[in-house]
Amino acid sequence: MILFADTREPKYIIELLSKWGVQTRIRKLDVGDYIIGDIGIERKNIHDFYRSIIDKRVFDQLKRLKDAYNNAILILEGDIQTEMKNIFNPNAVLGGLISISIDLDIKVLYSREIYETARILYMLWRRMVNRRGETILRYKPKILSKRDRLIFIIEGFPGVGSKLAENILNHFRTIRKFANTTISELTEIEGVGNKKAREIYEILNMNFRKISRDK
Repeated sequence: MILFADTREPKYIIELLSKWGVQTRIRKLDVGDYIIGDIGIERKNIHDFYRSIIDKRVFDQLKRLKDAYNNAILILEGDIQTEMKNIFNPNAVLGGLISISIDLDIKVLYSREIYETARILYMLWRRMVNRRGETILRYKPKILSKRDRLIFIIEGFPGVGSKLAENILNHFRTIRKFANTTISELTEIEGVGNKKAREIYEILNMNFRKISRDK
């Protein structure tokens, strides 16, 4: 499971996530600041949130986030109690939060500071990783590069994660060559045992019309 982060997000968060074992990719995202599976995440500190409420920018951003992803989350960062005392119109913040929660139906998570934001992202990532064993989770972000698109395709095979997908692509170079492989050749790849090779080979050679009739 890859966590995509926008190029403008703090390097500190990315470094922490990588240190904790999160597979991260930095991309210029059209919508949101982070993407984890089918979750789109917007991160705002309280001052930026207040300014974006005044100019209505936040509502457009979050509506596009909601339209792009099955689950949309706003992480509001900062000591809200303290910061609200320094804001000219605190009711604007409260009204904005009510509108986001009720009108846009977007979840709001609160973070006291940047480290806690990183922990929230890590926990969301772990939750999505754990869900992979229970549900079919094949959401394709719209910002995939050509390289990431190839990895995404190979990850669709049983027992293949992003690291093994890279091993497979490094070995075969193209999906066409991969599709014409043998069980013997598959077992030459690091991370592919005989059982996994047979499962992949079976999928590659499965007759769609036949299995459709068997349903």
